[in-house]
Amino acid sequence: MQIKSNKSASIFPLLWVMLFDHTSLNIAFPILTLLFFDVQSHLFAPGTSHAVRSMWYGVCAAIPHVVNLVMTPLLSALSDEYGRKKILLVGTLGALLFALTAALGVVFGLLSLLLLGRFIQGAFSRTNPIAQAVIGDISTRENKIRNMGYLQLSISLGAFIGPIIGGYFANQFYFSTLNFSLPYFIATLFAGISCLLTLFFFDETHTVRSKPTLNYFFNLAALKKVFFQPQVLRISAMLLLSQISWSMYYQFIPPILKTALGFKAHALGIFVGLEALWLALATGFGIKFLQNFFDLKKMLMLSLYLVLAGLVLSVLFCLLPAKGYSLLIWLAAIPTAVGDVIAYSCLTTLYSDGVLKEEQGKVMGICFIVVALIWSLTALLGGVIMSFNVLMPLILAPVGIVISIILLHSSLGKQLFSITH
Repeated sequence: MQIKSNKSASIFPLLWVMLFDHTSLNIAFPILTLLFFDVQSHLFAPGTSHAVRSMWYGVCAAIPHVVNLVMTPLLSALSDEYGRKKILLVGTLGALLFALTAALGVVFGLLSLLLLGRFIQGAFSRTNPIAQAVIGDISTRENKIRNMGYLQLSISLGAFIGPIIGGYFANQFYFSTLNFSLPYFIATLFAGISCLLTLFFFDETHTVRSKPTLNYFFNLAALKKVFFQPQVLRISAMLLLSQISWSMYYQFIPPILKTALGFKAHALGIFVGLEALWLALATGFGIKFLQNFFDLKKMLMLSLYLVLAGLVLSVLFCLLPAKGYSLLIWLAAIPTAVGDVIAYSCLTTLYSDGVLKEEQGKVMGICFIVVALIWSLTALLGGVIMSFNVLMPLILAPVGIVISIILLHSSLGKQLFSITH
């Protein structure tokens, strides 16, 4: 098989695609909390208990990540065989179909239709691994971590803009008819723009000259071969542990803010949007700045300590008896988000450096298998434990980061940075 990667391709079309794609996907994120925990939601009767709402919230949050476990490795491997553009277009079309299906589910008060939308989201709207493979195609070793940072910047800007739009339009304009669906219809528009950008402005960065093979089990075998490389296993262990903490925090901080601290729709949207802004600033400026002073290992270590500090402060501020001090949770979100995205950029760079050129799509698929597995498990677990205690997901969140820091100080830390292609 002959594989050609275009090192001279521009990164900007990809960044625009990802900006609109993630704006679309993240418009709906704070709305999910309102759909399950606001008494005005059409999805549940007003008297539905908090325990029932928490359980269904966990299930709904987990569905796309569970589906990711099956679809992401297939789509990522197929991007190695069919090229990035076709699979990226599938992802953006999936985001459009998800938003439209979920919007109709909210309008008609059909939980089943909303869950179907989340299934579609998990199956077809995960563009991140393809985008990371594109970065591997077009980057040199010297500028790869910077380009990974720019990609995370684009994603983070979408995650900043989306929730603010969602929070603002959550209960505006014809609410008695549309309920909380208007943000989903707006998300459909942004997803449509992302599709058009992919179709007309994104150029293929990875050309395969032999005939592709549409064989799911063949692709799984190829992924398995890459996954069991010692270096990939080490990186996956670190990613798994760090994502335990971030996923537990990110998925459950909105319902904690609403149920424990009484946040309204616009405040939820702003809080989630600001989290993404911190991600954007860290990737847009922080990584480049830190490269002047630290190597990759020290950057990773610093980022993990930042996450730990943010999580511990968040727990303390939520537990303080004087609720006025709990507003400091806005400040605690900064090190949590900044640390996570820098750690993620370091780990994806290690993934890319640790495998051959023709394995870039597969290794990024493995990256998202790990992420999807952890996010689905923490969503289900968090939904259960939150039904007993609202703050419990946040209290347990630091566990993964603590273990990852311990491992990075061990012999695993040395091995992690010793073998690259």
